[in-house]
Amino acid sequence: MATKQVLACSRSLVALFDAGSLGAQSDRDLLACFQSDPGAAGQEAFRILVERHGPMVLGLCRSLVRDQHEAEDAFQATFLVLVRKAKSIERRDTLGPWLYGVAAR
Repeated sequence: MATKQVLACSRSLVALFDAGSLGAQSDRDLLACFQSDPGAAGQEAFRILVERHGPMVLGLCRSLVRDQHEAEDAFQATFLVLVRKAKSIERRDTLGPWLYGVAAR
């Protein structure tokens, strides 16, 4: 394994140990972690949210926009809106419906 890959893997493992088992946490907890920690744990929390809800968002974008590149742009835009509006989301327990609405618009 190349040195850069080992370092990247090490950082990911450290982030997991620092934050605990993030994958088992609720959307509310992951969003709170993302908002409060600009470091590795916050980034990992956001990655898990994208991993958890990304397939649904991408599937919707693909069904609404037939061009693959435009669908990917809409997918990215949806998660950019999440980054920008994270503080104002009221129903944090399930981000799925909120992300669906953003993607649909």
